Amino acid sequence: MMDEPLIFGVVGSSDSGKTELTCRLIEHFKGLGYKVASIKHTRGDFSIDSEGKDTWRHSEAGADLVVFSTPNESDLLLKRHLELDELISIMDKIDGPDIFIVEGMKEADIPKISVDKKFEETAWLHYENDIEPIIEAIEKEIELKKILVKLAGLDCGECGHPDCKSLARSILKGENSVEDCTKLKNKERVRLKIDDEEIRLGSFPEKVVERTIRGLISSLKDIDGDEEKIEIEIKEEG
Repeated sequence: MMDEPLIFGVVGSSDSGKTELTCRLIEHFKGLGYKVASIKHTRGDFSIDSEGKDTWRHSEAGADLVVFSTPNESDLLLKRHLELDELISIMDKIDGPDIFIVEGMKEADIPKISVDKKFEETAWLHYENDIEPIIEAIEKEIELKKILVKLAGLDCGECGHPDCKSLARSILKGENSVEDCTKLKNKERVRLKIDDEEIRLGSFPEKVVERTIRGLISSLKDIDGDEEKIEIEIKEEG
């Protein structure tokens, strides 16, 4: 289990082999049981929606979002540009992938695998003919994320490392253990239950929920907002 998805890109010149590498990586990690999402970015005025089709007519009539639905698939057609973080947020809510692979979009601020020397200097990894070092590096990042889920996520430095990711790398090398996280006992500061079923929160939503609740409580009279334990129960009316 990972706290958040692994996101990386595949970049290169036209016809350099980006799609071939992307497909091989998708096949490999799907074979390992991971949920993989891909984003294909292309330049120019291009649309998969053909003029004259019913979905095109819906858009021309003024629909902001058109969904083409069949028994086998659902296609969402949004007639505006979305930034990468918006795309990932929407796709994450729809299907919750473990891995996002972005083909193209070389300006995006994500780790990138280059398939030609033109982008080698700014790339995280460079692919030539051997895919095994690429797979090994990606699998290492996945293992790091799995370790990070087990740590407190506070970047407090009390373990002797500057942040949790540094400790996770040391654990991966066998130099430290999860028990070296001194704040581990306080990791799950926020617990959410719905109909007695506990819902696991990631580190980011956990912080958002805590800050929101504490902010609301601090505005109430006779309460300082620094309580050690807060319980909220919401029941359906009737």
